[in-house]
Amino acid sequence: MLDSSQVLGFVLLDIAIILVAARLVGGLAQKVGQPRVVGEIVAGVLLGPTLLGPSIFEWDSSFGFLNCEDALAASGGRESITSCVFPPQARSILGVFGQVALVFFMFLVGLELDWKLLRGKGKAIASVAIGVVALPVALGFLVGPLLYDEKFVGNFGTPDEPSEIAFSLVIGAMLSVTAFPVMARILQEKGLTQSMMGSTGIAAAAAVTVLMFLVVAIAIGVANDESTGEQGLGLLLSAIYIAAMFLVVRPALKPLGRMYEEKGLTTEIFAIIIVLLFASAYIAHELDLNVIVGGFLAGAVLPAREALFRDMSTRLFEITAVILLPIFLAFSGLATDFTTLRAEHIVGLVIFLVAAIGGKWIGGAVSARAAGMSWQEGNVLGILMNCRGLLILVVALVAFNAGTISPQLQVAGVLTALITTAMTGPLFDKFVGSVPPPDEPAPDDPEGKRPVLQPAPMLEG
Repeated sequence: MLDSSQVLGFVLLDIAIILVAARLVGGLAQKVGQPRVVGEIVAGVLLGPTLLGPSIFEWDSSFGFLNCEDALAASGGRESITSCVFPPQARSILGVFGQVALVFFMFLVGLELDWKLLRGKGKAIASVAIGVVALPVALGFLVGPLLYDEKFVGNFGTPDEPSEIAFSLVIGAMLSVTAFPVMARILQEKGLTQSMMGSTGIAAAAAVTVLMFLVVAIAIGVANDESTGEQGLGLLLSAIYIAAMFLVVRPALKPLGRMYEEKGLTTEIFAIIIVLLFASAYIAHELDLNVIVGGFLAGAVLPAREALFRDMSTRLFEITAVILLPIFLAFSGLATDFTTLRAEHIVGLVIFLVAAIGGKWIGGAVSARAAGMSWQEGNVLGILMNCRGLLILVVALVAFNAGTISPQLQVAGVLTALITTAMTGPLFDKFVGSVPPPDEPAPDDPEGKRPVLQPAPMLEG
C-alpha cells in the first residue's frame, strides 16, 4: 500500500496529466467545431484502460518511483500505464474532486436560470418536462428486458443481481438525461433564451435534471431491495427538501440579496453562499438525489440573480471549468474500458443508442407541440433535449458503482454522451433556420400572439 505522502504525490501528478490532456484534446475538439467537453470526455477515455490499460499491453518494467507493486497490492490489478500512473488510492481522491466539480458547475447553472422568463409558462414547462422524461423511462422498460443478461447487467448471476425492474429504471434514467448546461449555452449564444421555445426548454431541462435523479434514487433503492415504505419515505424526504429550498430558504435569503446589492460580493457573503452550497449538496447526497441536485438548487434559490451570477462566475468559473470538471471527466474515463466490448455487445449498444436518441428527440418535439409550440420549434427543442453532455456520465457512474449495470453498459453511456453532444450543434444550426424569426408569426399562430425568437442579452461566463 502507498503511504499518505505517496498518495499526495500521485494526486498532484495525476491532476497535472489530466489538465494537459484536457487542454490538448479539448482544444482539438473546438477546432473541428465541437464543444470542448467532447474533447475532454475523449481525453478522459484516452487516459483510461481503453488505450493505456493491460488489454493493450502490460507495463512489466514500470518506473521505480511509481511503486506499482505497492499501489496495486490491495486491488490485485495488473500493471499498466493507467493502473500505475492512476493507482486506486489516488483515483478515489480524484473522484472526490470530481464530485466537488459537479457541485460548483451545477450551482452556476442554477444561478444562471432566469426566473423572470418562466412566468406564465408553468403548464408548458410541466408538459415538456414530463414528456421528455416519461417517454425515455417508458423506453427503458421496453429496452431493459432486451438487455437484461450477463452482458449488460451488473452482478449478474450473483446474490446481488439487480431485479429487471431496477435495471429497467436505471436504463430509463440514462435515456432521460439532458445536458441542461449545454442546452442553455447554445440558446444563449443564439439569443433565444427569451423565446417561448428557449425559456420553456431551459426550465423543463432544469426540472428533468431533478426528475432524472429521483428515478435513479428509486432504481438504486429497488436494486438494493428497499421496501415500499423505505422508498416512499425517501421520496417524501426528497420532496420536503426541494420544497424547503424554495419555500423556506429562498425567502430567508432576501436579506442576503439586499446586503449584496449594497456592498457587492464581500468575503462574508461569498462564504455564506459557499456554506449554503455545500450544505445543500450534502443533504441531496444523503437523500440519494446526487450532489448535483443540491448544487443546482442552491444556485436556483439565490437572490440578485443576474448580477450575482456574474460575480460568482468570475470567482468560480475558471477553477471549475479549467481544473475541476476535467478531473471528473478523467475519473469517468478511468472507469471506462472500450476494450471490453465484443461483437456480442454491438446489437445491445445499437438498441440503447437508438432508444436514447429517439426517445429524447421525439419526446421533446411532441411534448413541445402539446405545450403550444410549432412543430419546427418542437423539433429544435427535441434536438437540444437529446444532448447528453457530462450528466449521463454521472448517472452511468452511479449505476455502475451500485452494481446495477455492467462495464459495457457504462461504455454505452460514454458513447451516448459523445455522439449526442457532437450531433447537437450541427443539427441545431441546420434546423433552427426553419423556426420563424421574431417579426414573423408561426404558421399555427397567424395573429402573432405568441413570442417566438426574441433575442436575449448574452450573460458573461
